[in-house]
Amino acid sequence: AFQRSDRYSPMALDYDNSAFYYFGMTMLGIYVIPTTFWILAYVYRIMMPQQRFSDVARTSTTPVSFKSKRYSLARIPATGVEKAKARELSERQSVTRLLTNARFIINASLLVTAWVVLLMLIRALTFDAELASFDPFKILGVASNAEDKEIRKAYRKLSLEYHPDKNPGNKIAEEMFMKVAKAYEALTDDEAKRNWLEYGNPDGKQSLEVSIGLPTFLLDEANHYAILCIYLGVLVVIIPAIVAAWYQYSRKFGENNVMYETYSFFLHVLSEHSTVKMLPEVLAGAAENRFPVSVGASSRQAELSRLITKLRQGLMQKPRFEHPIVLKGNALLHAHVHRLEMSALLRVDLHKLLGNASTLIDAMVELAQSQRWLQTSINIIDFSQCLTQALWIKDHSLAQLPHFGNKEIHHCIKGKSAVKGLREYLDVPDEHKKGLAGMSDMQCADIEHACKIMPRLRCKFDLYVEDESEIAERDLVTLLVAFDRSNIADGRLAPLVHAPYFPSTRLESWWILVSDTAGNLILADKVNAQSKVVNHRVKFLAPPQAGIYVFNVDLKSTDYLGLDVREQVKMTVIPAAQLPEYKAHPDDLNLDDEPTLFEQVMSGNADTDSDTDDTSRDGDVTNCDAEVGDSLDDAVLTVAERRRRRARIQRKKQSKDQTCAA
Repeated sequence: AFQRSDRYSPMALDYDNSAFYYFGMTMLGIYVIPTTFWILAYVYRIMMPQQRFSDVARTSTTPVSFKSKRYSLARIPATGVEKAKARELSERQSVTRLLTNARFIINASLLVTAWVVLLMLIRALTFDAELASFDPFKILGVASNAEDKEIRKAYRKLSLEYHPDKNPGNKIAEEMFMKVAKAYEALTDDEAKRNWLEYGNPDGKQSLEVSIGLPTFLLDEANHYAILCIYLGVLVVIIPAIVAAWYQYSRKFGENNVMYETYSFFLHVLSEHSTVKMLPEVLAGAAENRFPVSVGASSRQAELSRLITKLRQGLMQKPRFEHPIVLKGNALLHAHVHRLEMSALLRVDLHKLLGNASTLIDAMVELAQSQRWLQTSINIIDFSQCLTQALWIKDHSLAQLPHFGNKEIHHCIKGKSAVKGLREYLDVPDEHKKGLAGMSDMQCADIEHACKIMPRLRCKFDLYVEDESEIAERDLVTLLVAFDRSNIADGRLAPLVHAPYFPSTRLESWWILVSDTAGNLILADKVNAQSKVVNHRVKFLAPPQAGIYVFNVDLKSTDYLGLDVREQVKMTVIPAAQLPEYKAHPDDLNLDDEPTLFEQVMSGNADTDSDTDDTSRDGDVTNCDAEVGDSLDDAVLTVAERRRRRARIQRKKQSKDQTCAA
């Protein structure tokens, strides 16, 4: 809404509170509406979690007490490792803890404030609308059939109530006093009443009023200096500071929200000879994991020193970096994969490291792929498996099963019906599984349930070129990696990864590595699909020379040891010269002879005129005239356009000759 003010000049513009209220409501609505939905969805996820305690604690996984040649496995309370993890996740996602989250509290406070301001604006706008509307009966508070005596009585009462002398400085009372006077005039004066009935205003038809949608307090001279200071502070200081802070923060991160400093560090320390033993230190040195060493707890530092001393006794290779932060992270990751005991304070720091592990490991694989390091990529994915299952490189894959210790593992891999690893063990029927002797019924049920959780894949690999029956040199080849999770029913999704020692829940994922027989990595791609049947396609270029090639395809799990699949696929590449000659369709060839828009504009109606002359004249004369006209038109055409034009005329002549012969 805009209003014209005549206080200063005929064209002076006044500030309008109502328009400003509309603008403020619009701006607040842009923030309030989506934030309200986010808050409600957040609270709903807390009150109605999709992940229940039973979804995580699927077994009673009690600790085993086997001793390896290198260390003694830490004992967990009798409630079981998976139940302890589920209880910790439940506490971490409890209503009290999530509702006291700093981010939630800040957003909720801002949202409540915004709603209060929005409601105040709505109330003020409603009141202004009531003032702006003109209904004399409503203003005077009388019925529409009231008599003159009752109207005069109401007018006297309200005029005394809203008189400016009784309400000094009250603009609302002043406006109401004016409206009461106009309402009385509209009901008692015949001309004013006629104007009100016809135009809605006792003064008659009103001209367009124009004003600025800003609050009126900006016109107060006492506020000018304060408004100027606020304006300069917001535009010159606050907004540039926010933009600069955002830019300084965002410029640190690259793809997948990984810091550029982390990529630089990985590029510096990783090589084609990097082994799994080196990777805990590499992960600990990432910029995201360089949070300060906790101070103020001498017992915590003393425990960390004892842990490092213990790990140096053959459990951890000599560190390359002695920086306290990197050394601490390296020690915590080694303690995790060796399942060593640690205090709750150190476990909090370990959980921070493991929380960043998945993203950072993907960044490592991405870097190794860019350098074509096959073995390094394999080692990085193996390291991811070790972190997920809290096992190390010499541990057997059967140690991922609950209640399995050295005794049970040795019994499974030796003697009759021995198995080499977890994959073969999962294929054994439950009634013939070894290593269950001496276990209780509950423990046997846990093992059987864990075996049903772990994926059993039936894989198929195929190489082809889309819409072609053969593969030629430098063709874009598609590799189809299809696998079926036989451990789940049709229409179901893959269960959460069985990882009782990992602090958070994980979804299954797989890496596809394609390499040649010389050990060069061609491509690496991650599969995150959770469906029973997965068809994943990756593309790469065929070799530049014809021949028979063999490629290695590795399907590696990011979560389980001993379930990786390696297959060899053959590719027969034919020379590009043996490909059948491409023949265009006749209709496509005719398109080349069609006149372009430019030709049509330049030649005008020359073709039509030529056709008319051809029908009105006899044989040779017609041909001569057409050729003369063609030569004149050719003068304004390019060489290509003249060639196309002559080809069209020649086809027309041939068509006419065939018609005459017929």
